[in-house]
Amino acid sequence: MPANLRSYLDDLGERLQHVEREVDPLTQLGALCSQSDRPLLFERVKGYPGWRICDVLVKTRESQAVALRTEPGQVIRRLAAAFRRGPQPTRLVADAPVQEIVWSGDDVDLRRLPVAVHSIGDSAPYIGSGMNYTVDPDTGIGNVAQLRTQINHPRRVAFSMAGRHNYRHYQKYCQRDEPMPMAMVIGHHPAYEIAANWSGPYGVDEFALAGALLDETVELVPCKTIPLNVPAHAEIVIEGWVPPNETELEGPFGEFQGYISDEVRPKPVWNVTAITMRRDAIYRHTQATVFTDHQPLCSMSQEARLLEQIAEVSGAIEIHDVYVPPWAGNYLVVLQVTPRFEGQAKDALLTALSGSILHAKVVVAVDPDVDIYDGRDLWWAVATRVNPATDVIQLAGVRNHRLDISIPEIVGPGGHYERIGGRLGIDATKPSLFRPEERKSFDRVRPMGAGEVRLDDFLKPEAVSLAPGR
Repeated sequence: MPANLRSYLDDLGERLQHVEREVDPLTQLGALCSQSDRPLLFERVKGYPGWRICDVLVKTRESQAVALRTEPGQVIRRLAAAFRRGPQPTRLVADAPVQEIVWSGDDVDLRRLPVAVHSIGDSAPYIGSGMNYTVDPDTGIGNVAQLRTQINHPRRVAFSMAGRHNYRHYQKYCQRDEPMPMAMVIGHHPAYEIAANWSGPYGVDEFALAGALLDETVELVPCKTIPLNVPAHAEIVIEGWVPPNETELEGPFGEFQGYISDEVRPKPVWNVTAITMRRDAIYRHTQATVFTDHQPLCSMSQEARLLEQIAEVSGAIEIHDVYVPPWAGNYLVVLQVTPRFEGQAKDALLTALSGSILHAKVVVAVDPDVDIYDGRDLWWAVATRVNPATDVIQLAGVRNHRLDISIPEIVGPGGHYERIGGRLGIDATKPSLFRPEERKSFDRVRPMGAGEVRLDDFLKPEAVSLAPGR
């Protein structure tokens, strides 16, 4: 059986927390998901008998390693290797689990799905976990992106589309004055979600890319009401048409960086024509607030791309790991490197700062003796190894992420907008291997007994040995 959401939940084993108490998706789910580091499966959903909801599936490197069938320390290298392989051939099938139940006509009602309210201040329940699939009308090549969708009507909804690949499809349909077919896939093996968030050149079908992540052939099935093929082993598929140049107001919505950052704006609308699903479908929720799946799903492909790009910098710098901490709104990148020559670390910083990843507003370079997954260790290195007069790079007048409200907004023709501001690089590495004596002076002091004793052992009662006959 091809990998799917259920096989992944099985693979998690005891890591998966089953929540038996009833949860309300409109008032409770958001807070509960935001409090967990472990994968969650809610077994009872208020107002939606028979439904289950899952979330927090790839928040940690450990969960990501289960999804990519590797070790936590190898997640990004495994991902980078899969992306190098690129999209793999897919297979079309006639029947699929995701079409065991079909709602069409008057049965179509998005409010029958257990869609949650993510944050206080959201305008409505939102689908944040859907993988939206469209195709280029000229080439037929598809693209997948996770686009927030506001559920304020049973069959006609507004959704937010960033100005990237799906938006290019939409523009082409608008130029033709034709509706664009769009399918939303909810609930599948996390490899599909990781692939959907791949950030690379135009013209790559991320569903086909999922095959490289899983080392298997992705099976697709034709939709019921639109001319698109979708993953056959998903939990839910929503089908419909996006009419050209029609908009409705969308927002506000609490986004991944932790703010109600997007004002109410006109957004494209989507007329839903069918909903298909498994007989006992599991609703995959992705909570949008900080410290949840939303951030790592966005950042994993960025980490993999940066690992590849920086490895070629300045005569091939030795790069050990890349981390985009979910606790920093996806705007911080940490590079773990060993600079062989002076200036190599700064070259790595400039590569990350000037690349295509708009999230990379602040980039910090550290040595391998710093635990980049521990914020305390990271900022210890910044505080003790950085000379602000020489180790900080500041860029001005560059593009930043469109949802970064700390950056000024510039509105252009047609109401489109960009954010133009600055980026910051911090070299928190020791002197390079080229200066061994100065580098040695930055060796960390270690407490006596480090690696030999554990406090937990001393907190346990000491065993008492009694001599024979006593």
